[in-house]
Amino acid sequence: MVANLRVSARFLLVPVAIAALLGATQPSGSQPVFGSKAYLTTPVGGLERTNAEAKIVPAAGQSFTQALRVVIRKAADESNATQLTVMNESPVVKGDVLLAELSLRGRTLDGKAPARIELLFERATAPWTKSVTQAASAAADPAGWKKVYIPFQAAESYQAGQAMTSIRMAFEPQALEIGGLKVSNFGKSRTLDQLVELTTSLNKLGDVAVRIDRSQVRQTMVGLGGNFCQPRYGSVEPMDAVGAYVLKNLKVAHARVGLPLEKWNPAPGVYEENAQSKAVLLALQDFAKRGIPTVVSVWEGPGWMLGGNREQSGRTLPVEKYQACAEAIARFLAVAKNRYGASPEYFSFNEPDYGVNFRFTPAQMAAFIRVAIPAFRAAGVKTKFLVADTANGGNFYAYALPLLQDKGLAPHLGPISFHSWDALGATDLAYTRIAELGRRYKKPVWCLEAGHDAQLWQAPNPWGSWENGLRTAMAYERTIRLTGASLMDYWTYQDNYPLVDKSGKKPYAVFQVMRQMEQVFSPGAKVVSTRSGNDSLQAIATFGPKAGHFSVLLVNTTGAGRAVLSGLPPRAKVQVLLSDRSGQRRKVASLPVDAKGRLAVALPSRSVATVVSAR
Repeated sequence: MVANLRVSARFLLVPVAIAALLGATQPSGSQPVFGSKAYLTTPVGGLERTNAEAKIVPAAGQSFTQALRVVIRKAADESNATQLTVMNESPVVKGDVLLAELSLRGRTLDGKAPARIELLFERATAPWTKSVTQAASAAADPAGWKKVYIPFQAAESYQAGQAMTSIRMAFEPQALEIGGLKVSNFGKSRTLDQLVELTTSLNKLGDVAVRIDRSQVRQTMVGLGGNFCQPRYGSVEPMDAVGAYVLKNLKVAHARVGLPLEKWNPAPGVYEENAQSKAVLLALQDFAKRGIPTVVSVWEGPGWMLGGNREQSGRTLPVEKYQACAEAIARFLAVAKNRYGASPEYFSFNEPDYGVNFRFTPAQMAAFIRVAIPAFRAAGVKTKFLVADTANGGNFYAYALPLLQDKGLAPHLGPISFHSWDALGATDLAYTRIAELGRRYKKPVWCLEAGHDAQLWQAPNPWGSWENGLRTAMAYERTIRLTGASLMDYWTYQDNYPLVDKSGKKPYAVFQVMRQMEQVFSPGAKVVSTRSGNDSLQAIATFGPKAGHFSVLLVNTTGAGRAVLSGLPPRAKVQVLLSDRSGQRRKVASLPVDAKGRLAVALPSRSVATVVSAR
């Protein structure tokens, strides 16, 4: 979390004040969360999982004399396969403002890119509530140290030993060094905005080359959609005020809805077309009338079928209940088709790898599909199954591959699907393997829960924050670029991770970011190869769907700078829209591309910009 363009009048910092606050061993007005040597004396976990080694090495010419050196030799699907976890030694109170600092240097073992880490401050036990999750890359110079500042606010209160600072390192084979790691607690003496302003001023983006190659076409976008799942949480109305506002003001390309199986089939042979079930059927009817294609997913099941306690994750459906479950789903789909004129294209169990709340192994899922397809066909519905619909992208490959390899299932499987809650922390390898599976099996790639933090609801008032809008753009850009996703369904287009306040009248910053991204990822637009010269500037470009039309999304995750674009149509005219903490979707410029297809775009700190060809 490093944001904010404005400087608070109450806390105007000049370089001398910056040095006084951050240049000392312990920042002024703060208390250390753990000892200065704790990161050097705490063993690194999971070394064996990545064939890694860790040791303490001298650090010359720095404020610290020793550094932790870690060499990762084996790729991993999960970035936490090898990580350092330092426990808090002093209490932290919910709402306290903290600052994590470290120095970082290193490269990937192939020498092609700077080393990368991810820092988290989180509860030390389940549910691992996170106060911050922030990636950082080393300097371009392999020998140079890069100073990293990460301000954040405590999501919970912790006594000593109840929270941990985690440094995840298993992104790819790399050698890295970490020095001067500390977390300082300012309590309520500083605001988060004040620390954000300060740290951003120390991390300038500078000029970054962004190269667009129109000859390398990736996926064709289906577009941006959303989840409409309030009946899954008990609502008996098909649409709330938030959903109504979104449907009116966004171009909804797709909808995912929740089938309340526990309400629809509360007892064997009993089907109730009322309350939550009726609400979902009416929502499906509305989407059908609007021409919006749909997916139906199941979260919870009735106790007589699934067993366990309501909302208990990880429950396994007994094999002897497969037929009853399949028939209940088939009957719902048939009612939607025959009585409401709605035919969902695809079906899934939500996050079956983790079990929210049905858990299936790949083999169990294959067995269920073999039971369900005849039940679907007997009911007169042609709905197919999504492939996987996993909780994250990191474990998608291992879960989906056995299903895709099963030739008997192939006619009954639709797009491959995953959720992007790990978009800002998963390894590049984990996400690019999703794209590879899509190409190998000629399957579209869909992300049907698009978001950046599955625990965001635990943070204090997060929905209207600029940080939520910025990190949503970060997650969308990285997911679409790496996985080849052609469809992103935001979680949710109703009052759960909302884009607008409960009244449906006041849009949040994230809503304006979604409007900007709609222009870039419109249905029929083709994603092309785009490369940024700095990891702190995320960039992706599309061309079409109309001839001559193009768009570029630029997400600046650090201080102010410029994106220097190349590869655009020469002499084209563009409009630049900008969002940051001070305001969203501001038209800041109408610019011409030069004769060589180049364009420079100024980017404020922690901002989202879209460059769109003028029509």
